[in-house]
Amino acid sequence: MFGSKMNVSTVGHEIRSMINEVEQLLSEARTSTGEKTAELEKRSLQLLSSTISKTHELEKIAINTAKDIATSTDNIVHENPWRSMAIAGLLGAGIGLLAGVALSRN
Repeated sequence: MFGSKMNVSTVGHEIRSMINEVEQLLSEARTSTGEKTAELEKRSLQLLSSTISKTHELEKIAINTAKDIATSTDNIVHENPWRSMAIAGLLGAGIGLLAGVALSRN
């Protein structure tokens, strides 16, 4: 219903793994010269491109999840307007009570 936690976790893990690999490549590049350096640079650019792609995928998941939550909330409010107003009123009263107690302590 609200996106896949597994997808977010998997994509996040892949991104962390790619970043670790880039760090290793950069570490190798410090000591390399010539043809090896060119190969490491090419691999680093490929990993950077993959990481950007995965980040975009994660962004899409987050946007779709936010849209699903907003739609669900909107449906609940439209189906139960009085209940929603009562909950909002109770939350407001609770926050007001806590603020009053906090201010009276000073």
